[in-house]
Amino acid sequence: MLQIQTGQKIGPYLVDGFLGRGAFAQVYRAHDAAGNVVALKVGDDSGGGRFLPRFGEVTVTRDPRAVSPDECPAEAMFLDPVDGAKAEVLDSEEVDSLLLEEAKLLRLAQGRGVPRLHEVVEKNGRPVLAMDFLAGSTLRERIRSMEGVKLGWLLDACKQVQALQEMGWTCHGDLKPENIMVSEQEEVFLLDPVPESCREDRIVTTPWYNPFLRWDDKGDTQALGIILYELLVGALPFDRVPWSLAGTGHDCHSEEDRGLSLSLFLAYPPMRELNALAPRHLEHIFHAAVCDDSYNLADMREDLEDFLLRD
Repeated sequence: MLQIQTGQKIGPYLVDGFLGRGAFAQVYRAHDAAGNVVALKVGDDSGGGRFLPRFGEVTVTRDPRAVSPDECPAEAMFLDPVDGAKAEVLDSEEVDSLLLEEAKLLRLAQGRGVPRLHEVVEKNGRPVLAMDFLAGSTLRERIRSMEGVKLGWLLDACKQVQALQEMGWTCHGDLKPENIMVSEQEEVFLLDPVPESCREDRIVTTPWYNPFLRWDDKGDTQALGIILYELLVGALPFDRVPWSLAGTGHDCHSEEDRGLSLSLFLAYPPMRELNALAPRHLEHIFHAAVCDDSYNLADMREDLEDFLLRD
């Protein structure tokens, strides 16, 4: 594993300190000789299995050895056509491949709604992404600190994904509170996009926000709907994820079995049952985002704009 410490040199950058980590990588603040500040993303030796803590006691400390207990790291889900998805661990070579593919997405975006990629440098033969350092806080940090969250930020995230699709992206692939950054100027940036998998039997995502394991526009729509539910209710809609038949072949289970399984999975607590003050319009947006396969980002954007423009 790359041992990164404050004061260490990585390419032309001097490491200032640790910023955060997920299931596959760690991020550090650094600067170059001219004083330009960047964020360096460094891959772990392995990652993506279900060995990381989730939804435990909230902590404010950040440590490169662990994920904060209230955060929700991504997983590498391997898809069996009969038995469904199972979380497995990626090795360092697979993690590095993910970073290099992410670099391609960032280059394509040219800083539009995502951190601008400066360059990819090497440390001990492994890639390190040097990106814009964004001053601000993630939506997860806003939730944690109870600073207040604006619904307009979800609308901005929706717009950002649509703009990135126009620049060649298919989707973001892993939208969640940890990956939505609000800058000090209240601009919304999307972090950690997931590239299309090179394998048909694997998807890298966060099942709590992508319970149907989709890598498309609809998957992003569902993720934003689940974030909306979490913001209004204070909890996630599904106790166990992913959906048990996500990623399975349609010829392996009858339509009756699939329909019954899906209806049981979607028996989530209604938003207004848990929060009587939740607007019905937002309850509709969540329901459509998760349950209506024809409801997409464009529909969500229109509905959110309609709600926010009301007197």
